[in-house]
Amino acid sequence: MPLRKSPKLTPQLRATARRNAQHSTGPRSQAGKQHSKMNAVRHGERAAPENHHDVMRALGEDPEEFENLKQELMTSFGPGDALWEKQIDDLARLYWRRERIERAQSGLMRRALQAVEEWQRTRRKQMAAVTFDPSQSGAIDISLGEPGDPGVRLRMLLSLLGVIRAQVRQRVFKSRQKVVLESYYQGEPGWRPARLRHLLWLFIQRAQRQELNEEEELKEFVNDYFETGEPGVEAHYQELLRLLDEEIARVQEELEYAEKVNEEKAAIERDACLAPAGDEWKMMLRREETLDRSIDRKIKILLSLRKQNASAGAALVAAEGGHKDRAGTGPTPPAAEVGATAVVAHGSTKRSPASARGEAPVAASSGCVPSSTVAAQGGSTATPLQQKIYERTGNVAENKGLENSGEWPQGI
Repeated sequence: MPLRKSPKLTPQLRATARRNAQHSTGPRSQAGKQHSKMNAVRHGERAAPENHHDVMRALGEDPEEFENLKQELMTSFGPGDALWEKQIDDLARLYWRRERIERAQSGLMRRALQAVEEWQRTRRKQMAAVTFDPSQSGAIDISLGEPGDPGVRLRMLLSLLGVIRAQVRQRVFKSRQKVVLESYYQGEPGWRPARLRHLLWLFIQRAQRQELNEEEELKEFVNDYFETGEPGVEAHYQELLRLLDEEIARVQEELEYAEKVNEEKAAIERDACLAPAGDEWKMMLRREETLDRSIDRKIKILLSLRKQNASAGAALVAAEGGHKDRAGTGPTPPAAEVGATAVVAHGSTKRSPASARGEAPVAASSGCVPSSTVAAQGGSTATPLQQKIYERTGNVAENKGLENSGEWPQGI
């Protein structure tokens, strides 16, 4: 619960709010309103049908490509009535949303790859920042921070060891040298780092006493900490140089191994980008499976409608042939001749090449009766398909008599 109480809405505050609202009315032109209504679009899955093309443009898509896809599906499945066109439109939208899912998955992969490349770029910058020549003696007096990457840390230590070795060769000893080694070797086991720090401490203390011209204290210090006195100083000095060379070689070897590990890790991360994980990726996979099932169902519906319409067309041809035969127009044509006539979408007929060759009758592949025509099973009441046949033969009463006499063609 907030400690500050909300102000009471007085008439003065209400009038002030109304005056302020007049200065923030949003877009006023029709173009501005059309543009601003797409500000909150994220994926366009629940957009209204009238905003379908606007959503496509907002997502960087081309509405003409969608119309081309729809036209291709219309050509593949053939023309039909309004129900047929609605099924085609739904199928086109499903395919379009499926392509969006694929683009989204590709975007996730590219984003993961971009993160890997950014990580490598940042690492290269850090490596360059901690790489310097041993002659840069001032670098040891600068606080370079503590790198998080093991390879960068080894590169920094290698550079600092090179500077320390160059200073030791010049017999320059500073307390900063020991501080640097302690900061990087803190908690790390090993006799060599410990011995390096001890030897550096000895020579740093000796150099400080030499600067102060404290002869007695210098002599006492050398006798106490160097085993053979002044002759032992040179032996300790050579040991310090040798240990520095050995430590630099060891760090160099570890750095090369760290670089190899980094290359392998970067390659693994790039490969892993091809199979992202996480809730977002799982949601996309579930959505993809749902769209695939919806597409399969829609195609089955269209194929079923086309099959029913083809059967209805063949039954209509058979019914017309039987009606003409009973009316005395001539003998019933053979099956091959019946199949020579294929019914197209709106009742027109054309000669079938299959019947001309004497093959079995087939329904037209592209033309079919509207999908609302359904095969009837006969009965006392005329079905929609029977009513279609009545209207096409132009003799409703006579066909009604065929139905009542039980001579209605089978399969209609």
